[in-house]
Amino acid sequence: MSGLKVGDSFPEGVKFSYVAPSGDDILSCGVPGPYDASAEFRNKKVVLVAVPGAFTPTCQASHLPSYINNREALRAKGVDQVVVVAYNDAFVMSAWGKANNVRDDFIIFADDNGFSKSIGWTLGERTARYAIAVDHGKVVYAEKEDGKGIDKSGAEAVLAKL
Repeated sequence: MSGLKVGDSFPEGVKFSYVAPSGDDILSCGVPGPYDASAEFRNKKVVLVAVPGAFTPTCQASHLPSYINNREALRAKGVDQVVVVAYNDAFVMSAWGKANNVRDDFIIFADDNGFSKSIGWTLGERTARYAIAVDHGKVVYAEKEDGKGIDKSGAEAVLAKL
């Protein structure tokens, strides 16, 4: 498969692992559990954001902040949840969320579990930088970055298309 397109149904069987938001201590870690994206995305309006890696320069300096800073605008457009995935494991993704003071379940941090590879949106072994908006099971936005910026996958780009 080569990416997803507007109008596609979000694929069945997509699951991520994630650590539910808990505690303020970045050094504490919970137990990763399953996040059944296929089931969750059927009943919600969700933005799936993929980044090459937690704590990496563009991801930390601009990509993640674009979603944190636009959380109210996203909610106003009916977005129920933002799911951030990367090549990192669920423990690193949880720490990244805590390091950025994300403490609720509006923005959650999960590991990729091969989804990006299944749609052909990778950078070698790493997750490519992209955003996919899914409205009750249907893809309403899907763009992968060509370069290092966030022109297609940042919150502002997604908001303009919702």
